[in-house]
Amino acid sequence: MKTVGFLQEVDPNKSGGKGKNLITLTVNNFPVPPGFVITTDAYSQFKHEARIPESIKNEIEICYNKLIDITGNRVVAVRSSASAEDTASSSFAGQYDTYLNVNTLDELLGHVIDCWHSLFSERSVLYRKRMNIPDDYLTMAVVVQTMLDPESAGVLFTANPYTMDKNVMLAEASWGCGENVVSGSVTPDYFEIANNDSFEIIAKRIGSKVALPDNSTAVSADQQTTFCIAENQLKELCEIGKKIESMFGRPQDIEWALADDHSFYILQSRPITRFVD
Repeated sequence: MKTVGFLQEVDPNKSGGKGKNLITLTVNNFPVPPGFVITTDAYSQFKHEARIPESIKNEIEICYNKLIDITGNRVVAVRSSASAEDTASSSFAGQYDTYLNVNTLDELLGHVIDCWHSLFSERSVLYRKRMNIPDDYLTMAVVVQTMLDPESAGVLFTANPYTMDKNVMLAEASWGCGENVVSGSVTPDYFEIANNDSFEIIAKRIGSKVALPDNSTAVSADQQTTFCIAENQLKELCEIGKKIESMFGRPQDIEWALADDHSFYILQSRPITRFVD
């Protein structure tokens, strides 16, 4: 299979944890933004030569140009996908690098190298030590996906990770990019939803959704006092989440985005690490 290729074209086992899960979602017809994977084989060649081989650069350029042709959008997200990431026992959430709003080939190539280097950043090394994960045989893939400009976005837990209650889903959401929710740079809207066929909303709390001063996201006064996702949309999201949970066979931590045409996209799904068999 390809060293650099679209989600359906590469070996899932050489795509890191995030990439492997995105491939699984894609082949099972869940709405995943189109993109390609720079596999762990490319990382191995980079380590051996201490630079990106020209052949890998060419493959990345071909896939990037093809992605632009497919989507009409040259702006992409560049996301690390390590071999020990997003497993049932360790999520590595936030430990490796992600770069948003990348819009040139040179910038893309530079951030691919940044993602590879983040495998041995101080925070990721400390995390692995804390989780007793050895550095032996670790490797890194990189996922490149078309960048969405969503109406709102956030996270959905298909079980409550705080109370360990599998009968309750939790959702957090904010206007714009979901990275604001994941990074904790906003106070999001909060929902508790019954994990059954009704998806009844048990509790909800409106968040200000105002970003920290160093974040460029603008939220109007009206948006601060308005829930960023409607109840019928939230139930639709929970239906998707329930299907994803069923497919993976365990409770999931799902990153999602709601496009301006009111269609959902799944950006990532990983096991909730507290629910381990």
